[in-house]
Amino acid sequence: MRGNVTAVFTITGTTDSIGFDLRSNMLVDSVLYRGVRARYFRDGDVLYVRKPGKWQAGSYDSVSIYYQGNPQAGSGFGYYVWDNHQTGSVIHTLSQPYGAAFWWPCKQTLHDKIDSIDIMVSTVPEHRVASNGLLMRNDSINDSTRIVFWKHRYPIPTYLVAIASSNYKEFTEYAHFHDRNDSLPIINYVFPQTLAEAQRDVPLIKPIMRLFDSLFGVYPFASEKYGHAQFTWGGGMEHQTMSFMVNFSYDLMAHELAHQWFGDKVTCGSWQDLWLNEGFATYSTALCYRYLRTQWWTERMAYLRDAGTNQEDGSVFVSDTATVNRMFSGNLTYNKAAFVLHMLRIKIGDKAFFDGLKKYLQQGAYGFAYTQDLKSILEAESGQDLTVFFNQWYYGEGYPKLQINWEQKGSKLTVTIDQKPTHSSVPFYALRIPIRFQNSNTDTLLYFSPTQLKQTFDLYLPFAADTALFDPVVTVLTRASLGGMNLDKVNAGAFDIVPNPARNELVIRPYFNLVQKVEVYNAAGQLVYRTADNFVPALNTEIKIDATTWGNGTYVTRVYSNNVVTSLRFIKL
Repeated sequence: MRGNVTAVFTITGTTDSIGFDLRSNMLVDSVLYRGVRARYFRDGDVLYVRKPGKWQAGSYDSVSIYYQGNPQAGSGFGYYVWDNHQTGSVIHTLSQPYGAAFWWPCKQTLHDKIDSIDIMVSTVPEHRVASNGLLMRNDSINDSTRIVFWKHRYPIPTYLVAIASSNYKEFTEYAHFHDRNDSLPIINYVFPQTLAEAQRDVPLIKPIMRLFDSLFGVYPFASEKYGHAQFTWGGGMEHQTMSFMVNFSYDLMAHELAHQWFGDKVTCGSWQDLWLNEGFATYSTALCYRYLRTQWWTERMAYLRDAGTNQEDGSVFVSDTATVNRMFSGNLTYNKAAFVLHMLRIKIGDKAFFDGLKKYLQQGAYGFAYTQDLKSILEAESGQDLTVFFNQWYYGEGYPKLQINWEQKGSKLTVTIDQKPTHSSVPFYALRIPIRFQNSNTDTLLYFSPTQLKQTFDLYLPFAADTALFDPVVTVLTRASLGGMNLDKVNAGAFDIVPNPARNELVIRPYFNLVQKVEVYNAAGQLVYRTADNFVPALNTEIKIDATTWGNGTYVTRVYSNNVVTSLRFIKL
């Protein structure tokens, strides 16, 4: 590639040189200062431009850098990529987190945003070029060259500046908003072979746009546009006003759109705070299911809980910003972070949460923010001290494992909760644990807040429970086992266990009953056996269970029959 960058800047402190980040393999042809060649020198991946007589603090000036070379791929997500798709070639950039300097001289930092940019690209006539902002020029000037000019007039960090060039097909959708008359163009550059698919799927982003606009405030770049440009990397990237996409799936479109608020309008001030970008985009995608696809909301949160507890160490806080895989850990920075936001919303309530987010986006608008900024705002909105919550879930590693056992006799319900944190950084989690007790006629949702690692609760329950469900609406980041029984429903007349005590094998022997399912729990309430999912209910048919590997002790068998649960005790020798 060959290019030139004119940087316009304000000097903050008197100096005789200014620095630009640019990889050492990129050649600098010349640097011009007010039309005259300027002196410069290079130190590794930094280019320094000198001015005789120094720049004075507060002075407003510019320099132009002419350079060329073959940008390296880098260790991140490609940075500057030449590639081919099914019907043509494509060049695209993806500079997050440290890749802008691989292909253009810039100030690669999370402390200073460019206040505006003009991007002019020369490409072949059959190509279109996607970039940030508004399209000002798109002309084929001869048989070999097309000139494309984009202008962006919002502050932008260097890693969100992007270009993509390919034999794109173009179409535009418009998002309309219920509370105002204006509409927002959504411009799409897609590969020819996926045009029909894109035209089918992209309109799904319009209700998502309206949802985010209502939850978080007006789309941050409303005077310009939003858009998608297809590329060959296996995901998406939230380039400001123009997300680059491998495809147009619902979740990917929602995720990259959410970044226009969380990551673009307000950018994490440190890569250690990357959850302010990725955790919010992931949870915002989940919120689409809460508001727009409600039938899958609980399933989505169960998925995030499972993914967020996929490893027993690691914090949402990014302790290693030198390792890209750690920074962008799906388990931690995306899924665990999203579920932490879910618990935070539940803890402080919807009003404080969403009012706080709007204030966070207003106070940090077009600048940078840190986790402490978010924490302070949400504390002010909710009136709650969130220090323990952030210490546990943001800075702390791992999550709690729960072993829960329950018994009911008469109206007395006894619940024992045993917590085992997976990492020593959090010795005890303050939790509010929901358990639903139910029978065929009624149910109730009870909440338990243990103050120690193992605690027993005795409660009054006015009905006879058959079963218990842990966290049925998915609110706690944990992995839990739940077992127990209603002692009054132990019925030895309908079924029998032989032999009892048992050694290597036991037999469930029904009497004129249709067995639908069998479960066996040990004395700690842990499930040790369950009939297979493809088990065929059988009338008066014995069920043989191999108990060879089980430890000695007392076990409880639960036999499901005709919508009744029968509990039987036996001893394993």
